[in-house]
Amino acid sequence: MDLATEAFAVTLLTIAAAEFADKTQLGLMLLAASLRKPAAIFFGMIAGYAVVAGAGVAVGQVLLTVVPLSVLTTISGLIFVVVGLLMLRIDVQNDVATKGSGGPFRTALLLIVLTEMGDKTQIVTVALAVRFAQPLLVFTGALVAFAVIDGLSIMLASTLGKRLPTERIRRVSAIIFIVLGILTLIGFP
Repeated sequence: MDLATEAFAVTLLTIAAAEFADKTQLGLMLLAASLRKPAAIFFGMIAGYAVVAGAGVAVGQVLLTVVPLSVLTTISGLIFVVVGLLMLRIDVQNDVATKGSGGPFRTALLLIVLTEMGDKTQIVTVALAVRFAQPLLVFTGALVAFAVIDGLSIMLASTLGKRLPTERIRRVSAIIFIVLGILTLIGFP
């Protein structure tokens, strides 16, 4: 296998494995089930991961030397709590979540950018970019992995969300976001 193919394949498989059952994946599923706008959430997620993977390839190492991982983890935990609290205020029945606030696209983009900076997948992306010295292939492999793993999760959650009561999904989703944020803040993996 040539170096280019190896860089892409190893990145894709490594990132997919690292992202599977991750808190952010769960967050995207909860957004898809409660907001019921899977396409907007998917494209927001892709845009967010493009930023995060790009930063991981380009400046990830610098970020970790400038901002301590503990600070990034604290910020991530706070973001999950804030998103959970905001979800308690969303009026899904009247589609308030999609009006005036940038809607599901922006929500997904911000969720990814703000919670994935300094996350294990970004650190792995940095390491793979250094190992293979193939930044474009590492970036592409990471982005494809996120699209497949989280895209399938969004589709599944959106389908299930159509069969479950919206208000209950919203409340449960909000509580899960808050709990994940608190667990992140106290250092629980």
